[in-house]
Amino acid sequence: MSAERHCTKLSFLKKLLIRWFLCVIFVITTLIVLAPVLLRSHGNFILTKMFFQTWSRYYPWIDLTDPTAFKLNAVNVYEQVEPNVTIGIWYTLPSTVQIHHELPTLADHLQRYVVSKDLPIIMYLHGQDGTRATHYRSNHYRVMSSFGNHIIAMDYRGYGDSTGKPTVSGIVADVTHVFNVIRRVCPDNPIVIWGHSMGTGVSLWTAFHLFENKTLVKKPAGLVLEAPFYNLVEALISYPVTRVFKINPYFMKAALDSLAELKLEFPNNEIISFLPLPIIIIHSEDDAIIPYHHAQSLEKYIETNRESDLPPVRLITVPRSAHCGHNHIYSYSKFQEIIEMTDVEPTRQWPRPIRILTKLLVFLSIIYVLSSAISAIILIAYPSMIKHIVFMNFLKTGNDFTQPEMFGEDRVFNFYLDVEPEIRIGVWHYRSPLVRDQSYENDEDYFQKHIASTSSSIPMVIYLHGNAFDRSLFNRRGTCGKLRRELKYDVFMFDYRGFGDSTGSPTEEGLIQDARYVYDWLHNMTNGQRKIYLWGQSLGSAVACQLAARLSDDESKTLAGIVLEAAFINMHQAIRTHYLSLLFQWQPWFTSLTGKALLSTKLGFQTRGHLSSVNCPCVILHADDDYTVPYNHGQQLLQAGIAARDDHRQKRKLLHFTIDMISFHGEGYGHSTIFRAPNLIPALRRVLFEEHI
Repeated sequence: MSAERHCTKLSFLKKLLIRWFLCVIFVITTLIVLAPVLLRSHGNFILTKMFFQTWSRYYPWIDLTDPTAFKLNAVNVYEQVEPNVTIGIWYTLPSTVQIHHELPTLADHLQRYVVSKDLPIIMYLHGQDGTRATHYRSNHYRVMSSFGNHIIAMDYRGYGDSTGKPTVSGIVADVTHVFNVIRRVCPDNPIVIWGHSMGTGVSLWTAFHLFENKTLVKKPAGLVLEAPFYNLVEALISYPVTRVFKINPYFMKAALDSLAELKLEFPNNEIISFLPLPIIIIHSEDDAIIPYHHAQSLEKYIETNRESDLPPVRLITVPRSAHCGHNHIYSYSKFQEIIEMTDVEPTRQWPRPIRILTKLLVFLSIIYVLSSAISAIILIAYPSMIKHIVFMNFLKTGNDFTQPEMFGEDRVFNFYLDVEPEIRIGVWHYRSPLVRDQSYENDEDYFQKHIASTSSSIPMVIYLHGNAFDRSLFNRRGTCGKLRRELKYDVFMFDYRGFGDSTGSPTEEGLIQDARYVYDWLHNMTNGQRKIYLWGQSLGSAVACQLAARLSDDESKTLAGIVLEAAFINMHQAIRTHYLSLLFQWQPWFTSLTGKALLSTKLGFQTRGHLSSVNCPCVILHADDDYTVPYNHGQQLLQAGIAARDDHRQKRKLLHFTIDMISFHGEGYGHSTIFRAPNLIPALRRVLFEEHI
């Protein structure tokens, strides 16, 4: 028996590993397939974030003002380049120099420590990610300063604690500004600009602009290009991530088209061919980020296109056996010889892309295994954690909701309703174009003049939003604005308890109570004389459906109709079919643990079940490219509604219930932007809303 159990466990583990592997392959394949589409729609954003990785390897807990914490004999200073751009700088000195930290500016420090006009100064320009404090960079400064050099390293605008937004021209302006500061204090000292990775392109552009500026200021003494790229197009083609996505034959065209539109230009090969400076190129053979063939291509281009009377360009190759890669050339045993411009010429080899792909697959597999295990453990130990998936009210925009005009919204009034003693919800009222603006003294005066006394012929819409953020999101404002503008209705949008600036903690029953309170308040305020519609989006559709079902039991309360936008069957099905859940659906624990967690926390949101108790017209809106709540949810709700309608007619009950569905095919509206559809309101007028007021 023990042998059989052992075999069973091995079989289970084998199946589990196969599923994990298939999931990893699925994720990678999906990204590869969708990459051209994403680049076509968001290419500028993706490539900008990919090239200027201000978000990568920046750790807010690191104190950039204290370079001594990195065992550097250095001081931190700031330079204001433009009115809204200030850049952080580390000035690293040989360990024999005593630093006076009380000096306020870079110029003051240079005046104090640069005691000879022969003293070399190196400006270090880092790559596309991280900050001036990234560990291998601080090691670089320490090694170079140990040879007697003064090192000035900066974070471009947008990097580290430097302010501003990075652009090619902006970064070059930052470097030029610092160069001019050094030159004003040290007019004769040799300044070498040392660029690494992306910094090689920045250093070449900076040198180009310095020579183009016909002034008497002494130019740089030379350039050092560590791990340079041939040009930006070649860098994109050989980038590790790109090598994987190139499997898709449409990827490169989409990427290069987006790059052309973005106008990010680093023509390193062209600039290096005519700069009248001595230039050293250093490249490691095992560089997996910018492969060694970039240096070889630059060398060939220089041989063909650079004039023989210009200062020499030297290529120094770091052998693969040194294991320096892209970031650690400073650790090479002959680094001091490189500083002294000594040639090293070992055998050259090409890196193997398959190794990069293997490492990427291993990394993704580890991440997937860990996330799967952690998710299962959390759901077993703390099933209530699923509330933070259902109610993502912890996501805050941090906006001031009391001034809707700050969002470009005109004729919108913010007020609050006390649902319970400890529950106050925030509401926005979008005034109908047919409602005349009047002066008011307080909220009660506003309600009387703009709601209670408004013509009974103007209907009202209560908008119930989704499960994250608040009433200030652009798609929610867009929907409410469209309803007001095209229907000329009054529109009310509120944040459930715990969302936005509403107090309390969300529960399923709590959200329905909030919606019921808003409905009752409007019904009483208008003495039941004005029609009220409910419009629910995503999670809000489940709330709207439940509220409509409860109002059907109250003969004194009626609804003119409900709109269910991107509605789901129930919460369990919504979680199972969410695009992020595709990563875990293979897991044997996923369906059972999520179901038990939802049951224990009383979060059912059974839209399909409550739909059969609704007694008013209902319209379902769904886009076929909705990957958050897939289109088949809307189709199944329609079928359930048709079955309920036919049953009601047979039993002669709930005769006001009708069901319609408006679908959007291949129009790119997804989960949240159906409001952009030009035919939305005309289509709704035909099946639900009034033609004319």
